[in-house]
Amino acid sequence: MTFTEKAKEEIISKKISQPCCQVSALSAFIRGAGTLLIKRGRIGFEIISENQKAIDYFSKILSSIYGASPTFNELKDKLKGKPKYSLSLVNDKSEQILQELGIIEEGVGGAQINLGVDKYLIENECCKRSYLIGAFMGSGSVTVPSDGVKSSTSYHLEFVFSKYQTASCVAELLSSVGFFPKLIERKESFVIYFKNGDEISDILFYLGAKKSCFELKEIIIKKVMNNDTNRKRNCDMGNINKQIEASIKQVKDINLIIETVGLDKLSPPLKETALLRLENKDSTLDEMSKMSGLTKSCLNHRFRKIAEIAKNL
Repeated sequence: MTFTEKAKEEIISKKISQPCCQVSALSAFIRGAGTLLIKRGRIGFEIISENQKAIDYFSKILSSIYGASPTFNELKDKLKGKPKYSLSLVNDKSEQILQELGIIEEGVGGAQINLGVDKYLIENECCKRSYLIGAFMGSGSVTVPSDGVKSSTSYHLEFVFSKYQTASCVAELLSSVGFFPKLIERKESFVIYFKNGDEISDILFYLGAKKSCFELKEIIIKKVMNNDTNRKRNCDMGNINKQIEASIKQVKDINLIIETVGLDKLSPPLKETALLRLENKDSTLDEMSKMSGLTKSCLNHRFRKIAEIAKNL
């Protein structure tokens, strides 16, 4: 089961009790997953989703609020191999239902599509939340790193709509409740999306997917810890490489002095340090400090002096 499927099942398991909120959620769900149909002069709709529980849930809302009996079908997706589920309604009630859901409205030449979100559907805070629940159930998805450690997948939550005005209205609604998405055009669709893991977890919590929210937070923590470990490991490796490079140069400088003027030309302290390095080519400055009883600062100073002498030869 994907992260999206788990989040949606969790959300749909928490029933929306208020009729006004049910209407808001249903309207958004149809906008996200539905298309309008015209048969024998009647306007209706068809909803297609991979989530059967969502289809069943909104079918019950259609029945309880409007007394409608939509037709259910199971469809086969040849490309993905996963079944899809269809809910359709085209009868003498369907046009009235679409009008009450704010999806179509009476115009000069008859019924027209309303691409925006009717204000009466989102008057209350509970209805705003329900509308966004319906939008996520119909057109939303979320992807996260599979294990928070090895996966290269980034955090991503999106809502996809076929019309810009609809996407823009949903983006404004998200902003009104404290979330600030980006909106782009992708092929023939308009996508509202979030890329920040913490904001995505907050959205999931707001929509009612609390377990999914906490699971995502655990993934974020693991990923941060892993990144910190990698940074520390890389830093340690960088320091080791620097120490190796410094040791190689120090040995090279000392050998040059030996070959040209001899170590006896060095002052006793520098000669002592040069011999210590030749006897301990792989030792770190810390280790040499303990061997000699000298501070790292003192050893560094002596090696700089040796490097100056070698440079002038």
